[in-house]
Amino acid sequence: MATAPELVGQSAVHCSLLERLAKFAPTDAEILITGPTGVGKELYARYIHRQSPRARAAFVAVNCGAIPDLLLENELFGHVGGAFTGARPQSEGLVAAAEGGTLFLDEVDTLTPPGQVKLLRLIQEKEYRRLGESRTRRSNVRFVAATNTDLQAAAQTGRFRQDLFFRLRVIPVEVPALAGRRDDIVPLVTHYTAYYAELYDLPPVALSDASLQRLKAYAWPGNVRELENCLQYLTCLQLGQPIQPEDLPLLEPDEAPPRPDNGKLSFQKAKQELLDLFEKNYLEEALRRSKGNISEAARASGKARRAFFELMRKHGVRAVNSGVAHV
Repeated sequence: MATAPELVGQSAVHCSLLERLAKFAPTDAEILITGPTGVGKELYARYIHRQSPRARAAFVAVNCGAIPDLLLENELFGHVGGAFTGARPQSEGLVAAAEGGTLFLDEVDTLTPPGQVKLLRLIQEKEYRRLGESRTRRSNVRFVAATNTDLQAAAQTGRFRQDLFFRLRVIPVEVPALAGRRDDIVPLVTHYTAYYAELYDLPPVALSDASLQRLKAYAWPGNVRELENCLQYLTCLQLGQPIQPEDLPLLEPDEAPPRPDNGKLSFQKAKQELLDLFEKNYLEEALRRSKGNISEAARASGKARRAFFELMRKHGVRAVNSGVAHV
């Protein structure tokens, strides 16, 4: 049976990051993992869990962008019978499911202000109440959060609570883009080639030297996820011959997001502008491929529909039947 995708790499940056995480793992300090979309932030969170004393308990991942605000308390804390109309006899909730283990809060930046308040209290007080229940329960979980946005800037502008930001950012961890650790590309290609061949019971993809060089030189705006999707596609394609550069499903050079004039900007500003350009380019391409179907584009990108729509609103992109338009 195919082994699930895992952390793979040999670059100095990757190895140094794993060493740091192994030092942080034995503590219960909150960790905030930042990095662009597709770098595998959840895989790094799972690595922290496996290296910690909590490894025998559960690792529970919560996609904050996929939970409507009205359901957040129920999802996290659970409920007792009769707590609300249509409620099942009882629900343990995700906090209880992670008891003794790790609660991973993905896309934590998408939480609404009321949701941020509820999370802040849980982290500070280590206690919660199920819906419809009067007694307070203690929690014993370790919190690891992740975001692909500049959470500090969001806190400074009031879009994210500063007290919650500093609660989550006890240990900041930044995962760099794949383009900044190119020595990891070949090991990742090898890993995903074997993984998808076994998963689909198909012959492994054979890459020509020219196509491998193209993969090593490519900018990878979608990071590891884009590389994984590339190998998944090629495995399913089953050409029956070595893959050539023209067979690779990569964005053409003129489709890559333009670079800001970094020399005239602060590091943080240049980084944010580049991220904004990539996000807008990615949204437009995803909507073109889905012919304007937002749900389909969100699924293909691996993001919750709500989070995908929020990015569209942020960048003034709207879907039309033919693909994309701007507002």
